[in-house]
Amino acid sequence: VGSAATLVPPPHAPPLGDPVPTPMSVVQEFPAPPAAVYALLTDREFLTGRLADCGGVDPEIVALQVDDGTATVTTRQAIPASVLPPMVATLMAGNPVTERTESWHADGDGYIADFSVTVKGAPASLKGTMALAPAPNGSTLTVQGNAAVPIPMFGGKIEEVIASQIGELLQLEGDYTRGQLAG
Repeated sequence: VGSAATLVPPPHAPPLGDPVPTPMSVVQEFPAPPAAVYALLTDREFLTGRLADCGGVDPEIVALQVDDGTATVTTRQAIPASVLPPMVATLMAGNPVTERTESWHADGDGYIADFSVTVKGAPASLKGTMALAPAPNGSTLTVQGNAAVPIPMFGGKIEEVIASQIGELLQLEGDYTRGQLAG
């Protein structure tokens, strides 16, 4: 009588086929100290203008709460399906709606935020940190995150698109912020 062998990963290893999130990193330089940049990033009028300027569909500020040294900012906007690669656009009906939450707190002479971006109606997310720190010519904003789409075979490609789209959006937002700081 023979026995069948079954491949079972050890208990400390991730299950076979677990997706590996796609990393994203963006660094922005601003010609103002962290406190001035933070004041903009948590100002309703600035956020409204930035949302309108950066090309999202139906942008809105969902929540904005600013207290002494802390702030939570939640925005929502749709990404035009026309700018998405066909493979991604066919998986979603209409313009995918993203919701982004940033939870800021003071950290020495700078500020740090945990952030998350979710795509409504899709198993897609981007999570990470934002660090706004003093720099010789003003301040530096470093954004680091991981895009995760737990869909076999296609998840990695979709993660790359999400990381790329968010990276491009952060560049547009950085340009808008620098313009506002310049007056």
